[in-house]
Amino acid sequence: MFEPSFFIAAIIAAVLGALWLRARRKWKDARLELFNERRESIALRRILEHLNEGVVLLGDRKHVLFANQAAATLLEAQLVLEPTESPFAAYTQNQVLLGLISRTAMGETVRQSLEFEKDDEQSRSVEVTVAPLSHGRRVVVLQDLRVGALVDKRRRDFVANASHELKTPIAAIIGMLDLLDVVDNSKRAELLERARRNALSLANLTDDLLRLARADDPGWKPSPKLLHLGDLLAEVVDSLRDRAEQKQLTLTLTTDSACRELIADHFSLHTVVQNLVLNAVNYTQEGSIQVESSTGASGIVCIAVRDTGPGIDPEALPHIFERFFRGDIAHSRASGGTGLGLAIVRNLLRRMGGRISVRSEPGVGSEFLVELPTNPTRRLPTT
Repeated sequence: MFEPSFFIAAIIAAVLGALWLRARRKWKDARLELFNERRESIALRRILEHLNEGVVLLGDRKHVLFANQAAATLLEAQLVLEPTESPFAAYTQNQVLLGLISRTAMGETVRQSLEFEKDDEQSRSVEVTVAPLSHGRRVVVLQDLRVGALVDKRRRDFVANASHELKTPIAAIIGMLDLLDVVDNSKRAELLERARRNALSLANLTDDLLRLARADDPGWKPSPKLLHLGDLLAEVVDSLRDRAEQKQLTLTLTTDSACRELIADHFSLHTVVQNLVLNAVNYTQEGSIQVESSTGASGIVCIAVRDTGPGIDPEALPHIFERFFRGDIAHSRASGGTGLGLAIVRNLLRRMGGRISVRSEPGVGSEFLVELPTNPTRRLPTT
């Protein structure tokens, strides 16, 4: 027969074993939960690092747990990516913000516009939001109102410029059509031709506005596919050869056998090259236009468009990629230019991870150089 003590020991062992297994499962669950929290925290911090708004996370003792680059810039303080024991009063000397934090109760949400004094004796309007989080923590969000004002100004300027550019050919078409009833029959053909040219200019402007909207749309993403670079360049050059020959210009294409294929968005790259070559044809009055592909450092694909045109004035060079900018307004409109072509080129290249640069000498010509990464997931730094 078994001793009672044996049964008691067996029961105790079984209970201890069950408790151990339960504790181990809880320990594993706790480790997994902690791992998931850390992973989510890292992902959240990486997102906050790239926000235009300043974000400061405060602990229950008002110590700084996190501060992104935008907050560091606005507060003239340090970037904080890991939790610290430093109190917020030691992190920043901005007395206006410190006063707001001290007046805000722990569970209270406050939004207020404050004037931050800068070292250059200029003030900056900043909208500050203080909101409660769990476990006694708080978040402070700083938004530079000047940035929003600049965005609004650019938007208003764009609408005003677009309206003006649309109104000009429309008014010309209406005026010429109204004259048809009062001029001699010999003049009507000329008026209709001028109205047709203005209608084409209006169509070009509408197309460029749609392309620009597509390039600016945050919801649109390029669809990179394997394409034959030489075939794409030849397609663009052949489509513009007649126009070049009408001006007695020599249009040539040279492709590098080392970069026959490229992974890129076909529509975007075709638009980029077509706009650059078309600009060269429109502005070059005599001489030649050369389109050339080559392989740069680290496998970067380069596409150069060179012309013997009038060149670009050094004062205008920094502005040529701005929307509706024209170095020669009369010549640009006469050739059907909309002032949007280079802005579209720059935006599309940025969306594809590429970049563009230009070298120009008045009276000699210009060279536009497009650089694209062979890997579409890689982005080249903009210049």
